Amino acid sequence: MQQWLEYVAHYTVDGLLKKWPDTSYRNWYLGDWATPVGIDQTNPLSVDLVDNCYIAVCYQTMSKIASLLNKADDSRGYKAKYDALTKRIQETFYDAKGNTYASGTQIDLVYPMLAGVTPDNLKETVLKTLYEVTANRFQGHLATGLVGIPVLTEWAVKNGLAEWMYQMLKKRDYPGYLYMLDNGATTTWEHWNGERSHIHNCYNGIGAWFYQALAGIMPDESKPGYKHIWIKPQVVNDISWVQASKDTPYGLLKVRWEKKEASFVLDVQIPVGASASVALPFPAESVCVNGQPSQGKEVLELESGSYQIECSR
Repeated sequence: MQQWLEYVAHYTVDGLLKKWPDTSYRNWYLGDWATPVGIDQTNPLSVDLVDNCYIAVCYQTMSKIASLLNKADDSRGYKAKYDALTKRIQETFYDAKGNTYASGTQIDLVYPMLAGVTPDNLKETVLKTLYEVTANRFQGHLATGLVGIPVLTEWAVKNGLAEWMYQMLKKRDYPGYLYMLDNGATTTWEHWNGERSHIHNCYNGIGAWFYQALAGIMPDESKPGYKHIWIKPQVVNDISWVQASKDTPYGLLKVRWEKKEASFVLDVQIPVGASASVALPFPAESVCVNGQPSQGKEVLELESGSYQIECSR
């Protein structure tokens, strides 16, 4: 990883990563890929923004890794690189007049927010631009390619925007996953219109949204390997129930929730050796765990076992 980042540094100019050489096999310096018709994935501004946001996330991750390995100097060094790069991205790609980044596509707006580029005082402004662009320019559709989908998904999960994502996912016309299904897809296509590969699951980050947003299953970075799990379901108006399971190193984790007329019922099975923090999706007047009143009404701390949590709505 360190050697690869040295390669990145070799093609960094004035603090920003620039295009590196292609090979006889293919072009490698890409931004998004397989975007819908009408979005220029080769736009140099977008490509540079996306790739530099990715490098910023790499520096941030390397700083965390170094810290866990007790390499304090390396951790500080990567943190400094992260801080310097996010500052240069903001200075270079943010358009204050339009309250947008680079070419103004969904990935161009979301990735700076996910990577920690966007200053706190501009987040609401950029979010408003994203909503407007999605509604007007893209008619309420997903409008990214294979790289953009997991970026959009991760950001939406972290910010609790399940309703916004759901409204895009239920679109049946082009581009969208239901468009694929309605046109005979049994696996994920590379392109929204069915060009090229018809079994192209790399970067298919949309699957994570169903587990992490709707079911609410989130790993805990401080206790990796699902030793500790966050369960934070995000409720969508049109969805009355969700059921999901996840194989973990400790066994099978199960989550099922259902909205009823006057209550919300959440069934959780936590494998032996693991624990979970369950964050309820809304404030509840009363909470019962396995039929017994609970003192906790926002976050419940649970050890391994099976639980039924019922909340008054």
